[in-house]
Amino acid sequence: MRSLEPQMTQGPRLDIFQCVARVPGAHLRGIERMTGLPLGQVLYHLDRLERMGLLVSTRDWGFRRYFVARDVDRREKKLLGALRHDVPRRIAVALLERPGQTHKELQTLAGVAGSTLSFHLQRLLATGVLERERAGASHVYRLADPALLRHELIYYRESFADPEVDRFVRDVLLAAPEEIPS
Repeated sequence: MRSLEPQMTQGPRLDIFQCVARVPGAHLRGIERMTGLPLGQVLYHLDRLERMGLLVSTRDWGFRRYFVARDVDRREKKLLGALRHDVPRRIAVALLERPGQTHKELQTLAGVAGSTLSFHLQRLLATGVLERERAGASHVYRLADPALLRHELIYYRESFADPEVDRFVRDVLLAAPEEIPS
């Protein structure tokens, strides 16, 4: 962990910093839940940590997401922000396992209504997580950077607390244990 300011050797500011380090891309209410601190206190310390240059935040899909400064690059921030939502995460895992899916196929794999899937696909396209190409009368969706997505899912698997991610990571590690990121 990065060296912390002397006033962060203990207390709520350190708890918040460690929470963001454990769950990069966490949003305000998520940090509040994970730390058990009052909302006002979380807001105050997040602001202080940003002013100290220890945390950075980005605006993503209506959420302000927090990251440890210099731990993740801009592409990773967009990807982790998207993966913090259940449906986009299911879409991403489905496309990692079976690249090049149509809307109908993804709808079945993600288990959501067509309009819900369209909403999330548009956002994933806008953030550059997905690419779309025409295949006859329909579109086929692919991940823009499957290697990065695979790495992020494996590296941050515990922070997702998602059985689908756990299953995917277990399958990847059984097939290729050398893919474990350090």
